[in-house]
Amino acid sequence: MLPQHHVEEAASLFGGQLPVSTLSLAWLRTTLWDNVRAIYTSNRARTLILGRSFLNPLKFSRPVDQGEALMRLRANWGTYKPFYGLIYFFFLLYTILSSPLLLLGLFSIGGSWAYLFVLHDAPAVVKVGGYELGRREKLLTLIPGTIIMVAVTGALSSLVWVLFISSLVALPHAVTHEKPELDALDQLELEGAHLGEPRPMHSGLG
Repeated sequence: MLPQHHVEEAASLFGGQLPVSTLSLAWLRTTLWDNVRAIYTSNRARTLILGRSFLNPLKFSRPVDQGEALMRLRANWGTYKPFYGLIYFFFLLYTILSSPLLLLGLFSIGGSWAYLFVLHDAPAVVKVGGYELGRREKLLTLIPGTIIMVAVTGALSSLVWVLFISSLVALPHAVTHEKPELDALDQLELEGAHLGEPRPMHSGLG
């Protein structure tokens, strides 16, 4: 059966008349909202736990041999991938903001593609400088222009540099950080977050 608080909420919204279609819509709205809220709470708790482990200085040690180093690298990469992604994003953002030419090129490329393919539909004809550009003409204009802009601004070399410098930070962390394991307090905190985990998506109208 549909939970009582869902029925009462639906009744208050629709003046006490509860046809099956209305009941289904009320269930869908409340269940989806409850699930989204539960997922957010659970993910937030897990992120906080992983963040503490990621930065905990007591979790670092020198690997015994190459095999342990590779094992740590695989385990930490799978566990802390979002944090390593943040490191890459930080250096990428810093590189873009510290280079006016690169920033100008990024806005030029992004603005051109957005104007011709987002603000206007891809098949739509757009007039630029007295010329009518269809989908084919847009691509023939944007692709060479993008390649030229990437070469002039040094965007490709900047991406390689960002990958290199972020790897210098992420790889030593992944190798020297011990294999991630939840302690008893982390387990209790995570279990507390899971108490509100998403409910199965069945209608309960039977």
